[in-house]
Amino acid sequence: MNTTNLFVELVVIGVGTLLALMLTIMSIFGYGWISWEKITSSTMLIPLLSITYLLGIVIDRIADSFFDNWNKKLRLKIFSTNEEYHQALIYVYNYASERIVSLFLYSRSRLRISRAWSFNCIFLAITISIFVWTRLSQISYSDKIIITVFSTIIFGLGTVANCFTWRKLTINDYKRLAETNTILRNNP
Repeated sequence: MNTTNLFVELVVIGVGTLLALMLTIMSIFGYGWISWEKITSSTMLIPLLSITYLLGIVIDRIADSFFDNWNKKLRLKIFSTNEEYHQALIYVYNYASERIVSLFLYSRSRLRISRAWSFNCIFLAITISIFVWTRLSQISYSDKIIITVFSTIIFGLGTVANCFTWRKLTINDYKRLAETNTILRNNP
């Protein structure tokens, strides 16, 4: 995976975290002091991109820690030990064609994005609800309930969908790695 792909992956992850962080800040301090014109200006692009990238790194590591035990259980369904997995990974990455390795790296990027967005969806569901109830006094009580329920359902489904996607991608990644390793070792 080249550096550009990794950067984009972490920005994609960080966007959701940045939105949740912005909603949290606006829930605490309000949003009247924010100049949307300045925030969306080209001079703010690099600082916002930097913050988004940093948040992507942080949420990726947090999500990795939370999914670690589940990941190990899935891995042990395909590989009998962690050592066997690491040997297969090293062998495939060293002896497979560049195209095959690129496909593995792309697959791993997708599963990292899904894993991290399962957390982003939770954070967004919570922060939207907090923002609605703390800062949107101009809308009715029933509209606040509708927005809260709707956003919770949507982001709850997003969490479930991303966890399901991560699980399927992870299992497929391990199966393909084991198959590719076997093929390469049998046909040097």
